[in-house]
Amino acid sequence: NTTHPTKRDAALAEPAPAKPSQMNEESAEGAAASVSYFLDLYRYAYMTGNTTEFAAMSEDSCKFCQSAIDNATNLHKAGGWNDKWEQEITNIRYYDKLEGYDYNRVEATVSRQMIASHPGGGATTETSSPTENETLDFAVRYINGRWLIGGVRVEQK
Repeated sequence: NTTHPTKRDAALAEPAPAKPSQMNEESAEGAAASVSYFLDLYRYAYMTGNTTEFAAMSEDSCKFCQSAIDNATNLHKAGGWNDKWEQEITNIRYYDKLEGYDYNRVEATVSRQMIASHPGGGATTETSSPTENETLDFAVRYINGRWLIGGVRVEQK
């Protein structure tokens, strides 16, 4: 199949997402911009195998983050990649830190198209269904001039 190298080349050539100008502000806007950027980096990691910026925003305790880093890295090590998928991030809501907690909560609504993942080594392409208005909960905290992601969880409908 001769179409695969070009599809992979297209994925690998994806430019790194632009950093929102306000993402390092210690404000609700900064936290929201950081979450939005993190979701763009998530897609970028699966397309290109480059997890550097994604990892830099991820705390070691974030299981979702570590899992994404491992999965994207292993996918690319095997010669695989994901095609670009459209995603829309809406209703980003920032909640003030509760007394006694280290993290702020940010909630984001994400809709995305089907994701096509090419495992590499001639394995069959895997697709995941589109999601409509999935709510993601982020635990974020501001450390050393930037927002870090301490956890991500999908809210069950």
